Amino acid sequence: MDKFFKVKTTEEVLGIINGFDPVVSETISVEEAVGRILSADIVSPEDLPPFARSSMDGYAVRAKDTFGATESLPAFLEVVGEVLMGEKPTVRVEQGQAAKIPTGGMLPEGADSVVMIEYCHILDENTIEVAKSVSPLENVISPGDDIQAGDILLRKGHRLRAQDLGVCAALGISQLKVFKKPRIAIISTGDEVVEIETVPAPGQVRDVNRYSLMAFCMELGAVPIPLGLCKDEFSQLRNM
Repeated sequence: MDKFFKVKTTEEVLGIINGFDPVVSETISVEEAVGRILSADIVSPEDLPPFARSSMDGYAVRAKDTFGATESLPAFLEVVGEVLMGEKPTVRVEQGQAAKIPTGGMLPEGADSVVMIEYCHILDENTIEVAKSVSPLENVISPGDDIQAGDILLRKGHRLRAQDLGVCAALGISQLKVFKKPRIAIISTGDEVVEIETVPAPGQVRDVNRYSLMAFCMELGAVPIPLGLCKDEFSQLRNM
């Protein structure tokens, strides 16, 4: 009985844990990766966004064509076309020209800024007046403004969250290297412990620890393996 009740020190327990084989890696799809632990850094394969795009509804222009524009002295620009969402622009903006563009639209060649639609007044189908000047790259998100190719997005050991997976999806990363979930056996010991469905007799208690420990394991990303109840007998414990 002395051996059975001998308690190991914290240092001894940590020494045993450090002697375990390291958890190996596996590759899983991004759909099933939430809550998993990365086993390797995630490096961005490309710029995000990959192209210059507008951050406002308005007109793509050459900034210098708007310099000095005010409500009392607007700039007049020729509208040469429209940028459509999800398509590469087919127009080029030259001096004195503009192209209508939606939020998120790809900036057409020749343009370097966007005038918000609130500062534009349509005179006819081919002409607008601009009541506010813009500087180069104003209202424009440049390639790599959010993430640049080669950036380390997430480090090894990071627990993946929903927003992390959204970033991976935006970059076309569909497979992730993560640590396999550790498997943890749980044994409930004690002559007085009974199953939770059982009505305890005097002196008995229900098996609370099994379910608490199983929940802790799952919260931390491990797989609990309940091995059931064990009486206070060393031989039975050793054989479980």
